[in-house]
Amino acid sequence: MKPISVTMQAFGSYLKQTTVDFRALGDNPIFLITGATGGGKTTILDAMCFALYCKATGGRRSWGSMRCAAAPKGAETMVDFIFQLAGTTYRFMRSQSQYAARGTGALKTKETHACYRMEGGEWELLLSGAESRVREKAEEILGLTCEQFSQVIVLPQGDFLKLLLSSSRDKAQMFQTLFATGRWERAARNLKEMAAALGKQAGELEAAKRSILEREGVETLPLLEEKEAALREQLVQAKAAQEAAEKAFQNENAALRAAEALSERFAALEQQQTQRKTLEQKQEEMEANRRRLAQARRAAGVYPYFTAHQTAQKELLTKRQAHAAAQQNLVKAEAECKAAQAQLPLAERYRSQLPELAKEEERLRNLREHALKWQELQKQRTEHAKRMALLEKQRAEAQARLETADRQLADGNAYIENAQKQISLLPRLLEQVQQLMDQDAAAALAVHLEEGEPCPVCGAVHHPHPAQPSKRLQEAQDALKRARKAADMLESAQKRLQQRREQREQAKEDLSQSNEKIASLRSEQQAQASAEREMLDKLGELRDLPAIDQRLTEVRSQAKKNADAAAKIEERANAAQRDAATANAVCDSAAQAHREAQAAETTAAQRLQQALEESGFEQQAEDYAALLLSPERMEALEQTIQAYAAAVASADQQISRLQRELSGKEQPDLNAQRKRQAQAQEAAAQAAQAVGKLEQTALAAKESLGRLRKLEEKGKKLEEEYGRTNRLAALLSGKNACKVPLHQFVLGVMLDDILSSANQFFATLSSGRYSLSRVVGATSGNALGGLDLEVIDAYTGGARAVETLSGGELFLASLSLAFGLSDVVQSYSGGVHLDSLFIDEGFGSLDQETLDTAMKALAQLQHMGRTIGIISHVSELKNRIAAQIIVGKDRDGGSTVRIRTA
Repeated sequence: MKPISVTMQAFGSYLKQTTVDFRALGDNPIFLITGATGGGKTTILDAMCFALYCKATGGRRSWGSMRCAAAPKGAETMVDFIFQLAGTTYRFMRSQSQYAARGTGALKTKETHACYRMEGGEWELLLSGAESRVREKAEEILGLTCEQFSQVIVLPQGDFLKLLLSSSRDKAQMFQTLFATGRWERAARNLKEMAAALGKQAGELEAAKRSILEREGVETLPLLEEKEAALREQLVQAKAAQEAAEKAFQNENAALRAAEALSERFAALEQQQTQRKTLEQKQEEMEANRRRLAQARRAAGVYPYFTAHQTAQKELLTKRQAHAAAQQNLVKAEAECKAAQAQLPLAERYRSQLPELAKEEERLRNLREHALKWQELQKQRTEHAKRMALLEKQRAEAQARLETADRQLADGNAYIENAQKQISLLPRLLEQVQQLMDQDAAAALAVHLEEGEPCPVCGAVHHPHPAQPSKRLQEAQDALKRARKAADMLESAQKRLQQRREQREQAKEDLSQSNEKIASLRSEQQAQASAEREMLDKLGELRDLPAIDQRLTEVRSQAKKNADAAAKIEERANAAQRDAATANAVCDSAAQAHREAQAAETTAAQRLQQALEESGFEQQAEDYAALLLSPERMEALEQTIQAYAAAVASADQQISRLQRELSGKEQPDLNAQRKRQAQAQEAAAQAAQAVGKLEQTALAAKESLGRLRKLEEKGKKLEEEYGRTNRLAALLSGKNACKVPLHQFVLGVMLDDILSSANQFFATLSSGRYSLSRVVGATSGNALGGLDLEVIDAYTGGARAVETLSGGELFLASLSLAFGLSDVVQSYSGGVHLDSLFIDEGFGSLDQETLDTAMKALAQLQHMGRTIGIISHVSELKNRIAAQIIVGKDRDGGSTVRIRTA
């Protein structure tokens, strides 16, 4: 990663927007970030780390502690970091601002987090939204967490020894990310899971074997084999017994079927004899049916004349009744016509009253229109009174607002004059507070402490007794707060003053408009009163609208009643006249039809008598009707006679045949035979049930035996495989003599490469005295080892703990390790590109000779394509490093940045 630029605003000590352009320092430079203590040098590194991870270097400080203390309340805190990685340019931006919520005015915080990538000369948005999502994107691109970034790229003040002194577990976590060695940890984990799965399978297999033995009621495989052989022998014997019982059942079943067939023939003979006796009893009935059928056939020739006479009689009766009814209707219709004609003079009288009623209705309608207009004028008078009262109220309110606005203008001018006096003191107060904070650094740091967040000095997350500011500092800070509050409130006060001026002008204008509206309304009231007097003259005494409406309704109702009554009388007279004419015509037609029906009945009676005489019947027509049968009835009677004859012949034939077949035979005893057949069937069923039960038991035992043998064979192989896998999983997960897991062993090999490169620098920096080595022996307790470091001291010829080095030696060892890590990481495929290294302080502990050696090592890294940034106030470094970022202060107390290259 190579930085291009970082921009800060209201961040740390940078009050105004400030940009550090690293391109101005040249390609792959060694540059110095220098300035006064507390001036904002480390804040530049914090801004880069904050843009990526939303935390300062070391992961200790967040928004609350990084916001500039001198920033106005509405100022936005912002960082914007642009860098290049593997040929691609990225940009990470974060900001926080406050705003007043609508309605309540409560302060709300708004945060913005986004990252971009340069594509075709334009920024392409990669991700925005939640802080954690943008942080995870930074970790994905760089391959480093915030803490790891602070250990291998940005070495914060007091933190550059972490990598050197960290435990094996902490080094493993960082190196796994840097070298993408997670696959080795996954391999060990997968092997452990495989062993657990095999162990589970072995347990399940053993449980399955126990289940089979318990189900079969035995304890071992040999006992199950003996049980299966015994069941096979019992099954052979049971099948032989079943075969004998089945044969006996078949014999008894055949004997029962023969006895049932013989019994059925005896029963059939008895049934036929009984049926023959029943037919003999019906013989006389059948003879009567034959005689009745013969008479009906003779009477059938006279049947058409008989039905014609019956129809003529019915028609004559119908016409006679219709003629009598028509005569009665004619009498009624003539009486109704006479009565209706007598009512016509009354209808004429009703119609003569209609013109007078129409004139009265017209007069009342006109009077009603005048009454409506008078009511509308009364409503307008009421509305005018209400409007007048409202206008009078509005005029009084406008007068009051005008007086209030005059008083508020005077108060606002006085407040602004006082605030401007306090604001003029702000630069002097800022300088005074900053000087006092520099003198009281502990109290200045305590201001930013938050419960649960680590202290930047001691690292504690609880702060029971934070340092308190001095009385002079507290008084200066209070004065500064009052001045800032006045500055914050000045603009809003000026806006409120302008609003008061606008409100005064509005009140003045409202008062003028109210006076004009009152004068106009009074003119309208005078015109309306004149119109009311004119309308009362037209109305006269009848002014009540409901009374007018009632009288108008009565007139209209009377006119409708007269018209309806006249129309009803006239319609009744016309209808009665029409009904009388119709009744007379109907009566004449009914008389003619009656005469014609009488003639037709006489002719039909003569033809019937002639037909009876010609057919030889001596009966009268009434007796003849009893001899007639319908065609359907005659056919049914014929079929009955034929069926009787056929039944008699069939019964005689069946009786003769059965008597021949049963000659010399006796009736069998069916109950005894059925009992013998049932006993044989029960014996056969019991034998079959016994065989079926033995077959199921023997088959189950055979299947259980087969499954148990397979499980025994499978269990032996599984136990062998589980033993091998479990031992290998334990070995690779760190349960070995050295307590080194597989992935940590791989990381140890990679650490050896890092130490090989780092020792080249460390030997140079320590004049050949020291080198770093990895501790390879077993660790004590349960702690994992493999990545712990020790120092080889050439002067003593032995190894000793890293912690025994002096402060300067520790700095050189840590610097060498950082150089070695930067050199080796990029040589592994899939690793992280460490093109830059930033070191915050530490050079002040070096003597002149060691400082010269360290600078040579840094120059060597520069020639390898690295960018090296050093934060220090050591004067010697200012003379040695030409490219410098100089941090200073502006008039408002905020930090400034200036780049010098020569």
